[in-house]
Amino acid sequence: MDPELYHGLLEKFRAQLATLFDRVASPIEAPEKTSFGDIDLLVSGPRTEPLDIQWVGQALNAMRILRCRPLYSLAVPRPDLEGSFVQLDVHVCKAEDFEWRLFHQSHGDLWNLIGSSIRWFGLTVNDTGLHLRIREIESKNRKKSMIFLTADPNEVLDFLGLEKIAYQKPFDTVKDMYEFACSCRLFWPEAYHKSDLKANDRKRMAKRHLYEQFVEDFVPKRQSTVRSSEDATKPSREEVFAEALETFSKREEFETRLREWRHEHDELDRKHGTREWRKEQAMEAIAYTDAWINFLTCTTQGADPKSNRRAG
Repeated sequence: MDPELYHGLLEKFRAQLATLFDRVASPIEAPEKTSFGDIDLLVSGPRTEPLDIQWVGQALNAMRILRCRPLYSLAVPRPDLEGSFVQLDVHVCKAEDFEWRLFHQSHGDLWNLIGSSIRWFGLTVNDTGLHLRIREIESKNRKKSMIFLTADPNEVLDFLGLEKIAYQKPFDTVKDMYEFACSCRLFWPEAYHKSDLKANDRKRMAKRHLYEQFVEDFVPKRQSTVRSSEDATKPSREEVFAEALETFSKREEFETRLREWRHEHDELDRKHGTREWRKEQAMEAIAYTDAWINFLTCTTQGADPKSNRRAG
């Protein structure tokens, strides 16, 4: 869709959904887009409970609805092209999650750009908030290693050293968005070296042009003009970890999580050790039984037991 059609339909759908839900909003778009595909709207607080998506579809004149809760994709007729449809993705949010989801989905690939860098410092931003990963647990159970810090957009921006006012409005250019990502106090250029990219990052490069351009062009050029001393002042992962625990009052939760993890794995190691001991005992018992069977067989046949070993 061209920008004029896209924005016209966006406002139309927003107005229609506003009669059905308490809150309706669209994420801030990535800069310099000249064509648009799907239309995304976040909603919360349906005026009728439980939510009847068929009722929503009828209100929007949708011809088909694909359910993948909490996301619903509606095929709505295009006003300019008979027989064609627009895909409207309606993200149904809990009231307490609405602000974070809107924040996290804004500016297109921005959080992919930032996320590749802050990951080096043990931080993860996803659709539920900002998390801190415990290094000792991470390699064995990534999900259990994550401590939830906050889902308050302002707290996240403050902790990462990002300007709140700039985030709250669209970026004029892609370069402005790239510069904003690099203004993160935990921006780490080495995170974007191809050899250090995670599998998800490499897949993202193949599919997301803005991410690919950032990694292959913008970051290398920026590093050729920025003083290396700027990167030398970055804190270590351990320093960021301690700061996060203090800032978000999570030290007690961290200590409890780590203590429980160590206890759980001590128990597993103990059980594993017990199983290995039992296995050794069983093998010894089998060997002992085999030896007696061999001895008795040879004695009965009048042969020398030592000369009639069992195979295997």
